[in-house]
Amino acid sequence: MSDPQGARTPNASHEFEAHRAYLTRLAYRMLGSIAEAEDAVQDGYLRWHRQDTARVDNPRAFLNQVVTRLCLDRIKQTRNQREHYVGVWLPEPLVEDWSAAEHAASPVDQDVTVALMLALERLSPLERAAFILHDIFDMAFDDVATALGRTEAACRQLASRARRRVISAKPRFKIDPNEGRVLPTPSSLPPAAATPQACNNC
Repeated sequence: MSDPQGARTPNASHEFEAHRAYLTRLAYRMLGSIAEAEDAVQDGYLRWHRQDTARVDNPRAFLNQVVTRLCLDRIKQTRNQREHYVGVWLPEPLVEDWSAAEHAASPVDQDVTVALMLALERLSPLERAAFILHDIFDMAFDDVATALGRTEAACRQLASRARRRVISAKPRFKIDPNEGRVLPTPSSLPPAAATPQACNNC
């Protein structure tokens, strides 16, 4: 008897788990929320098991397309909520090391800064997806086109516009992350700043 749930086999589950870390990093950059990223990946997991996975030639490409489109749907759903959010919306900080499941110290894992995530928020959903897939995950434009359901030329334009907007949003000065975490103390300040001086003209 055939499995009514599709090809839900141990091998299919193992295949998905081999790509979970990659998909979660992708979804986080798309959504700016760890919880939403994990939900999107889990939705991708369910869709993967509804497929005849034996006929999928390239599982990573297939899952990349599924999760990217799930993220685009979520962005469209949540954008209206964020537009009516009182105050400045900030992305959740990345606190989990998903790279450990694949390879340590990946350049892709070193790009997650609040400044970048805020810059990505200024992009349209398709611009954001094209930029992340090509510029951050180094995906060829023909694969980006497949993932987004657009032409290769359109994806090049999307990524180009996104790149210009991200570059224009970069801070003028680079701050050492270690320095940014340290608050000044009286002992670390210059004498004039550490000790109040008497005002001769007061």
